Amino acid sequence: MEHFSAGDDLIRKLTSNYFDMVLKKILFASLFFAGIVTLFAGCQDSISGFEEEPPQLPPTESMDMSFSTFDTEEAQLTSSSDFEAENEHFSHFSNAAIRAFVMKTVVDLNLAIPKVLLTAATQADPEFSEDNEWVWSYSSSHQNQNMEVRLAASEQSDGQVVWDFYVTNSALGLDNYLLFTGITSPENRIGTWTYYRLLGENDGEPVSELSWNITDENQANLQLEVLSNRNGNLGDTINFEKDGHIKSAIYFNAEEDSTVEIEWNSDTNEGYLIAPDYNNGEKACWDSNFENTECG
Repeated sequence: MEHFSAGDDLIRKLTSNYFDMVLKKILFASLFFAGIVTLFAGCQDSISGFEEEPPQLPPTESMDMSFSTFDTEEAQLTSSSDFEAENEHFSHFSNAAIRAFVMKTVVDLNLAIPKVLLTAATQADPEFSEDNEWVWSYSSSHQNQNMEVRLAASEQSDGQVVWDFYVTNSALGLDNYLLFTGITSPENRIGTWTYYRLLGENDGEPVSELSWNITDENQANLQLEVLSNRNGNLGDTINFEKDGHIKSAIYFNAEEDSTVEIEWNSDTNEGYLIAPDYNNGEKACWDSNFENTECG
């Protein structure tokens, strides 16, 4: 049986400057938008005289690819390199957890900021503008720095809704900057999000696109495609599905032309991994205790 080793390319990436850069970008995003939720929550004065009901905000689940099973304290201990070295019978889950971390990093780079802003918008009330748009718009000022966030929604002739999210920040030189845009079906179950580059060279270029289909709170399908090479992920895709407690993620690495599939049960912790460079490319399963087991 072929096992994952520290010499593999995946480990090299995890310990490279690439992931140092990734973590710094995520930290910057979290610091920059740390006050957004408070900003929205503090501006909820009721608005009367609406000409009609505003469109329902897209569900936050439209940006939610959850790998929480791999984030628990027990899971992190089991997937540590020291633990795996002494307990080879946990190798299937350990290998899957490393790959889940890679997927989660790609997801966070592309969806962390939009998800924060969309979540914050659910706490606010919109108003109808002269441009026939529903607008969620707020601003704050701190130490001579001005910030404004504005979400505009317009309805199309076919009943679809277009969503544009703009950011203004004097300290960063952003003036009504289009951060992400989306379109949703009339029933608000199907849609797409396009996320744009915030700062640096080629700012304003599309970074990624997310297509989503949510049947109900227990069933969802999300597919993320990376459109920019800013972090070396151009062409990568992640297809995430949720069917009750059963979740799966299929990651296509465009540079390596390889596909990894992970499926797990968020209730029982059981799951499997299929990767071309592990276990001879054959299905590798683990049980509810994260131990290697025969696949059914």
